[in-house]
Amino acid sequence: MKKTIILFSLISFCAITAMAQKETKNFSVGLGIEAGVPTGNISNAYTFAAGLTIRFSYHVGPGFVTLTTGGVGFAPKKVAGVSEKVGLQIPVKAGYKYIIQHHFFVMGELGYADFNTYYGSGGSVHNISTGSGLFAPAIGVQANAFEISLRYEVFTKSNFGGLAAVRIGFNF
Repeated sequence: MKKTIILFSLISFCAITAMAQKETKNFSVGLGIEAGVPTGNISNAYTFAAGLTIRFSYHVGPGFVTLTTGGVGFAPKKVAGVSEKVGLQIPVKAGYKYIIQHHFFVMGELGYADFNTYYGSGGSVHNISTGSGLFAPAIGVQANAFEISLRYEVFTKSNFGGLAAVRIGFNF
């Protein structure tokens, strides 16, 4: 209970004192925590995804040009007779965040993601790497320096799937 109160107090303090990514500010950097559920064929191997991202934003027109990267880990499903394989996605995306009304935005991103699969065999760890183009439409709301958005990230590799995710971010 004490941790919850301390966390709530810290978030409230930051929200009151933060003055980030206003429409008059030209450049900002944001950190985000992401969590989501894999969809399509990728959901056969993974149950959940979570990670950290960094987003650079530059004010252009009625919104912001963005560049986002980070790391998203995929938790494996437990399937009898099949070795568990942990996934790590490292995306690089460019996009545009259009401010619809004072706090609301829509966003579109295009990019590329390197997807690494790690699994154990014979006492050692093996790695399989693959890449895919991606696009990610999103909607969200921002209040001062905080933002929360929902997105559906589609991997363009044939039959790979996507990721339905939420991002909670703080912009400096």
